[in-house]
Amino acid sequence: MILLREPLLHFAVIGAILFGGYSWLNDRRIEATAAEPIRIGEGDVRWLKQTWSSQWLREPSADELKGLVDDLLNEKVMAREAQEMGLEQDDTIIRRRLAQKLKFLVEDTAQLAEPTEAELRQFHAANPAHFETPGKLSFRQVYFNPEHRKDAAADATAVLGALSANTEDSSTAGDRPPFGDGFADTDELALSGMFGADFARAVFALEAGGWQGPMKSGYGFHLVLVTQRTATALKPFETVRDAVLSEWRSAKQTQLSRDYLIALRNKYGVELDDTTKAGLGPEPAPKVATQ
Repeated sequence: MILLREPLLHFAVIGAILFGGYSWLNDRRIEATAAEPIRIGEGDVRWLKQTWSSQWLREPSADELKGLVDDLLNEKVMAREAQEMGLEQDDTIIRRRLAQKLKFLVEDTAQLAEPTEAELRQFHAANPAHFETPGKLSFRQVYFNPEHRKDAAADATAVLGALSANTEDSSTAGDRPPFGDGFADTDELALSGMFGADFARAVFALEAGGWQGPMKSGYGFHLVLVTQRTATALKPFETVRDAVLSEWRSAKQTQLSRDYLIALRNKYGVELDDTTKAGLGPEPAPKVATQ
């Protein structure tokens, strides 16, 4: 206890603290001096002006531009210090943003690819669904409204037999149909918008000639007589070349992104513990999209 009261000990402790603090500050100063300086270049200033102009619809004044540059400098120095402190580690938002920026770079690289004419023609032929004129059909219908009938489906089945035997005029066989009793040159998308996708798909599966049904829609039950069909046809390459190029680039982008992600997984390795593997089931394929 007597030793703790010695002034010489107090001076020694204080000296050690001052020396350590000075050394720490000096080391930090040396590190700051040796660090890469933060630069603001012509491109940064141009970007600041463009961003300001798009928002305010005018060029920034000299004082406003100085303020923008100061804000950018403050942002850069704080970001640099945050990195030095390791604040970006295990941060979900930063991780997703970095992944998103890399994804954009990969996609931009894909946009630089230029296919040959032969590649475009081959893509056009191999992906007809993207470049087809949709098939159309004309048909008549007899409609049975379940709100007006005890058993609309049974009534439709009974009338189908009569129509097949040509013993009853279809114009008086059912109820007043939605959208009319006849359609001409209608494609599947338009019919789907009126009656629903299931009904449109079923109608387009019918062959022309003869009443068929009953077929259910969101409105009730229908008997359908297809009178004419126009087959789906591939549009000539020359008329859809721009659309083919756009689809080719989209497909190329997807392929390059997938291949790049596979390469990254191979580069860094992917390890899942047994519990995670059991919960996921079969190994998932790499996803291209980054949220």
